[in-house]
Amino acid sequence: MSGKNEEVRLWQDWTNPNFFENASGGERRFFSLFIRQFMSPRMPRTKLTLTGWVLILVALGIGSAAYNTASNILFLSLSLLLSTLVLSGILSQINFRKLQWVLRVPKHLRAGERGLAEIELRNEKHFFPSMSLCFRIGNSESVRTESIYLPTVISAGARSSVDWGFVPSQRGRFRVELSAVESQFPFSFLMKSLGISLSEEVIVWPKRVEFSFEPERLGYRHHMGGARKQPGAGSDLLNIRAYERGDSPRLVHWKASARMGKLVVRQFAQEGVGGFHLYVDPTDSGWTEAGFEVLCALVCSLADHLFHAGRLESFQLAGSARVVVRDVRALHEVYGMLALLERSANCVAGELGMLSSRVTFRPMAEPGVAIFMGDQQVGYAYE
Repeated sequence: MSGKNEEVRLWQDWTNPNFFENASGGERRFFSLFIRQFMSPRMPRTKLTLTGWVLILVALGIGSAAYNTASNILFLSLSLLLSTLVLSGILSQINFRKLQWVLRVPKHLRAGERGLAEIELRNEKHFFPSMSLCFRIGNSESVRTESIYLPTVISAGARSSVDWGFVPSQRGRFRVELSAVESQFPFSFLMKSLGISLSEEVIVWPKRVEFSFEPERLGYRHHMGGARKQPGAGSDLLNIRAYERGDSPRLVHWKASARMGKLVVRQFAQEGVGGFHLYVDPTDSGWTEAGFEVLCALVCSLADHLFHAGRLESFQLAGSARVVVRDVRALHEVYGMLALLERSANCVAGELGMLSSRVTFRPMAEPGVAIFMGDQQVGYAYE
């Protein structure tokens, strides 16, 4: 905001003797300069509302009657109307002065889940409050914007915030954009508008889908043994670590959290059972657009299920390095890869290797996705 305020000050300082100097990036044409003063989207713009036009027409009528009749009362009425209009402009200008705002959004969401964008406001004026603000906000999935109104008054030196809910329908990059701040304070005669361009990006993970995954029924056997020295869903305590977003509340170690002054969770050792390695090949020519979306949603749901069961070993995209999934952060990295995954014919498929527990995916009809281990189908999912 400081850069914009400096730009406004430089362009409106007509009393500066060097205003029309041929400086680098300066505007020398009078018509463009005039338009920039009143129509620039980055500067405050003022226009009359319907109430303001009515006030102007009433003032013209009273002014004509005052000159024709030489009535002092009518001249006083005209002066009152004009001073009200001028006062409205002055107060609306003060309403925007030293008002700072920041747009905050979640780092990630799932498709179909509701998220909240927060506009944090800070009034840095020493005496005057700010009120009656309207924010024009939209997103990358819609060309329409919504009006979000400030429900309270921000006193001098105080802070406030406005929330806006949104629901992304597709995975990928989702942009939340704040395009303008408007106000009709104080008398609704004038509409003061400040065109801005603030946007934040949210990574939208694939949505959850119902699926069937039964490797044991078709003969897949996992090896049983003692607990392994890696995180899992066993019964032996392996470690105590700091709480991360996505951890189950049942794992919180309340006594240790009270001693340390922060949330910590118990980390159990994984039982000696075979884990699974997920392998996704986006270069298969059989993927349709709808089927590919089901694939991303299925892999995301299956990875989440296996991770919380302590049986997700790794994840790999064709042509990319294998990601070993040992904690929530690595799992979220997998979700992010699936959120931005696209069908590609240029990617080189990686070697499947000798892992007997590798899980692959193939297209089906309707659209659907089949889950394979080796040459045997062990599950499926449909949209």
